[in-house]
Amino acid sequence: MERLKQININHIEKVFKELSNKDISVLGISLISELKFMKTTLKNLKKEIKDRGVIVVMPQGNYDIERANPAIASYNTMVKNYNSTIKQIHELLSACNVDSTDDFDTDDLLE
Repeated sequence: MERLKQININHIEKVFKELSNKDISVLGISLISELKFMKTTLKNLKKEIKDRGVIVVMPQGNYDIERANPAIASYNTMVKNYNSTIKQIHELLSACNVDSTDDFDTDDLLE
């Protein structure tokens, strides 16, 4: 199985802090902050899905119904936003002529 990649967040944050263009620096740091939040949230959602399963039982008065775990929809939406944010960060670094190809490592979201 091919391993997915993720940005080495701490290194990229340091790169943004050292940029001379303060507008891009602030934007980059803001994106990194959001990326960190999403990464933590994705880990929590993934744990929820692993613990409770894809299908959960929901009480409905005198009976129960099975439905998709609500964490799945949140996870799917957030993982798209996470990937989009990574792309924005990469494009921002490319616009500043910063090579970010060395700032990728194995994805711990696969755990």
